Amino acid sequence: MTTAIFIIFCIVYLGMILGGLPFLQLDRTGIALLGAIALIGVEALSPEEAAKSIHLPTLILLFSFMVVSAQMRLGGFYTRVTRRLAALPLSPPALLAALIVVVAALSAVFSNDVVCLAVAPVLIDACLARRLDPVPYLLALACAANVGSAATLIGNPQNMLIGETLKLSFGGYIAQALAPVLLGLAVTWASSPGRRVAAGRRRRAARWTRPRRNGAKIIVLRSIAGRRRRVCRSPLRS
Repeated sequence: MTTAIFIIFCIVYLGMILGGLPFLQLDRTGIALLGAIALIGVEALSPEEAAKSIHLPTLILLFSFMVVSAQMRLGGFYTRVTRRLAALPLSPPALLAALIVVVAALSAVFSNDVVCLAVAPVLIDACLARRLDPVPYLLALACAANVGSAATLIGNPQNMLIGETLKLSFGGYIAQALAPVLLGLAVTWASSPGRRVAAGRRRRAARWTRPRRNGAKIIVLRSIAGRRRRVCRSPLRS
């Protein structure tokens, strides 16, 4: 029994990393459901135990925030925020710091997943327009979204589950989490390669605008941006 559970866990975890499994037209959600069905099939869990393991209040709260955040994305809120941020007359290190602060604040209030999906395509275009390497800013986006989401009980599903299970107060949790989150954001900025762009800005700008050597990078990033926009299109449009 333990061996079967371990094998199921490894397959599901691999599918989560790869985003799919060979010969199966399933996304990560489908893989997770398939793993749950497999656990019931090998009698590691009974259907009643599986049903009890689903925390409905957390799912309802998460879905509600996903709906609100998706509507804000469709309304262009994230696009406007990112474009205004990119238009600020800041040096690359200062722009990186501003990006980290803004993304962390948004992720603390809304779904960090939707923040990343909505901001990334616009950020790529803005960085290329300013002749900046987008990669350090995308890494800062991902790190800031994860760190910032830990600041509140509604920032990510884990916090929602913890807060609901332990009956934590919203304000009390923020008071406890604020210091580690701020420290994490500072470490994110200090360790980011984008902080050192200022010294070699001209060299990087020339490198990223040289079509023969870097055309493939720009094409790949623009294709990612386009694909993210298509993924973010949601049936929740009102």
